[in-house]
Amino acid sequence: MHIAPKRPFPEWRFLQLTVAIVAWMLLSPHLETRWSGHLAMHVMLLNLILVTMWANPDWRKARFIVGSLWLLGLIASLFSVLDLAPALGRIEKTLDVGFIAPVTAACSVGVLAFAFRAERPTMDGVFAMVVAYLLIAMLFTELYYLTLVWDPQAMHLLKPFEEMKPSELRGELLYFSMVTISTVGYGDVLAVSPTARMLAVIEAVMGQFFVAVLVGMFVGMYASQLFANRRTSSKGQRDVER
Repeated sequence: MHIAPKRPFPEWRFLQLTVAIVAWMLLSPHLETRWSGHLAMHVMLLNLILVTMWANPDWRKARFIVGSLWLLGLIASLFSVLDLAPALGRIEKTLDVGFIAPVTAACSVGVLAFAFRAERPTMDGVFAMVVAYLLIAMLFTELYYLTLVWDPQAMHLLKPFEEMKPSELRGELLYFSMVTISTVGYGDVLAVSPTARMLAVIEAVMGQFFVAVLVGMFVGMYASQLFANRRTSSKGQRDVER
């Protein structure tokens, strides 16, 4: 009889991914150079892609598509950092966001698919939902950034858009995105243009819906597991009595 060896840390993947994303969120606003900010983002995205593909082994075609988008995003970031064509700055930033946003969206879908497939609550499932929540905020961060690229007056920031470094700007937009998705709304950063305001509304609704679904899912899992345990226990007692 073959007994599979126990893994010492069977549920660490989404935990380490959560730690990596939180570390990136804390460090990215303090990265002074453009290349370091882009490098940190793409390393974090690569980690995200690898964990998502592990969680969804049947995503064979999606694996190639998501990997290709990440590679194209890396190339677009390289052109943006080198600033080879200053006149095409908006186009370069648009392409950068255009490749990063689909990767983030696809990975969030993959992480949610992994979490919803679980039949019982696990540590990996809990941290998968945390990762999905952060990914939604990161996705809207990119959309806010794209809005500002084409309309610098779309949002009221703590400093003018033109005076902010890319890492500083993304950090402030990520802060606004997290405040919006959690519906805290401090009011120091504001959406001004109709497009930015509608994005904020959509994100806030998605954040509330996510929390409601999350609570319902885990309550249902715990209830199902408790019912199954009681049923197994009752069946065992009846067998003993016989």
